[in-house]
Parts: sequence; structure tokens; C-alpha cells
Amino acid sequence: MERISIIIPAYNEEKGVGKVVGEIKETLSGKYDHEIIVVDDGSTDKTYEQAKKTGAAVLRHEHNQGKVAAIRTGISHSTGGIIVLTDADYTYPARYIPAFANEIENGADLVLGSRVEKGLSNIPTFNRIGNIVFSMLISYIGCVRISDGQTGYRAFRKADFERLDVSARGLEYETKMTVKAAKNGYNIVELPIEYRPRVGDSKLNPIADGYRMLRSLMSIMMSETSFITKTFLIPTPILFLAGIVFGLVSLHEKITLKVLEHQYYPLLTVFLMLFSVSLFSFGLMFDYVTKKLDRIDERLRKRK
Repeated sequence: MERISIIIPAYNEEKGVGKVVGEIKETLSGKYDHEIIVVDDGSTDKTYEQAKKTGAAVLRHEHNQGKVAAIRTGISHSTGGIIVLTDADYTYPARYIPAFANEIENGADLVLGSRVEKGLSNIPTFNRIGNIVFSMLISYIGCVRISDGQTGYRAFRKADFERLDVSARGLEYETKMTVKAAKNGYNIVELPIEYRPRVGDSKLNPIADGYRMLRSLMSIMMSETSFITKTFLIPTPILFLAGIVFGLVSLHEKITLKVLEHQYYPLLTVFLMLFSVSLFSFGLMFDYVTKKLDRIDERLRKRK
């Protein structure tokens, strides 16, 4: 198996970082060629000192730059062919790392640790609802079934990082990466994982981070969509809004006049809204198929 680089971004995680590194060492030492890189992202507590005690390679940002910057710093200093990202709060068990790496060696482009089957009970209810909604949106936009697109526990080849990397600062990073991989026809594999209660305080802001995730989904959907597909997608909101307008006119007539002066408006409402959704879905599927064929062609060329 190729060398595995485990990247752990950490910001004010003095309570959990030592436990995370210790568990990884216990799992991998003597069995797998690996390195552990902790990136202290300008912590104001003793995260750096606790990480240094573990014997892991520890990098440090003088000032907090965000989780994404920490990930990029860690990957830029890594030497392994397989990258595994995990968190410093002890939520993700280390025992899944060999399975992640094995899936990458077997042809997966992106491996996601899905918390849906075994770990939902340790996710706050509001966050759980958001996770379900965003995973459904990712599945729809990417035309693949994703149960946990926001998981921070993931693996990929270092050689693919430049193509998987996305513009983001915070927790929307994982969402955008997942959508980008799906939109470009990458082979995404999900493995069910246990998700433990976090050690230390959560930094997730459900409202602010949820808004950023939604905005990031829309931006990555358009930026990773071909020009031909955009010709299908761009008219759809106009058609949908036109349907709503006809529907509101019909509702107004029914309430105020007690009769429909334009009896065909309700039918036009249904037609425009259904047509816009169908056209949008067709555009996404068309884009997925073309990108998937491009990815297959790329793999065949690499084998020759």
C-alpha cells in the first residue's frame, strides 16, 4: 500500500488533538507506511504544545487562517500518495483509515466517511436536518447518491488534490469538494463510520455555515457546468417564476372575483413549473453523463 498522509487541521483543540494522534498511531504503527501532520491554525490555547507531545509532525500558522488554509498547508508538506483528512476533536475513529486507503488503491477518487448509519445520534438535531437537506441537494446536483456530503473524514490521492480543491474558507469546503467531484464524474465511495461525541467545544454556526454551504452549492454547480448545459439551466428559473406569476393571478381572481377569468392559467402554471424542473434535471443529467464519459476516457488513456 502507498504511503498514507493523515492531515489534521486544528484550532483550539487542546483537549482532543492528543487523543486523535495517539489513536492513529495505535492503529497504523508497524502495519502501514504513514505520516501524521497536525496543522495548528493559530490556536490561542495549548493545541500546539499538546500536538508536539505526540511526536507527530506539527506545522503552525501564526494567525488563524481557517480550516481550508490549514488543510492546504498540511497537504503541501505531505509526502504520501494517499491523503486522509480527519478532525482534531476525536469524533472520527482512526480504525477506518486503512479501509479508506484501500478504496483509493482500488480505484476510488474520493472516499467519504458517512455518519448516517452509525453516528447520527451524536450530531445535534438542527445540524442533522441540515446535513440531510444538503446531502439531498448534492445528490440532485451531482446526479449521484450521497448520504453525507459534509463529512470531514475523507480520502483522495494527493495527485488529484489540485482538481478536487475548491475556493472556500470554512465548513462549506467539504460540501463544495463533494459536489465538484460528483460534477466531474469522479468515482465517489462512501463508507459507513461511527461518529463519536466531540471532545471540546463545537465551532459550527448552523445558520451562518448553512447559508455559506447553500451559496457554495449554487456557485460550484454553475462553475463546474459546461456551456451547453448552462443553456438548459439558465431559462429554468425564468420559466418557474412565470409559472408562479400565472398561479398568483389565478389565486387572486378566485379570491376576489370568485371565478377564474383566465381558466387556462392554472394549467399554464403547472405546465411551466413542471417543464422548468424537468429541463433543469435534464441539464444536470446531461452534464453528469458527459463528464462521466470524459472521466472514463481519461482513465483509459492513462492505462495505455
